Amino acid sequence: MHPVIDYSKCNGALACYEVCPAEVFDIEEMNGVKKAVVARPENCIECEQCVEACPIDAIELVEE
Repeated sequence: MHPVIDYSKCNGALACYEVCPAEVFDIEEMNGVKKAVVARPENCIECEQCVEACPIDAIELVEE
């Protein structure tokens, strides 16, 4: 399993990037807003910290 971000909801809070213990995320600029991107899905340890940290529920863990 690994996180998937719904960019139609994502507001660029970067909470997922900050709490991830496995360095799954990188930061990229999208339309002038810095947002987290899933750069290393294979690193995911399924701790769900990113899902819980997202203030607008824009992340879910999905099957590979």
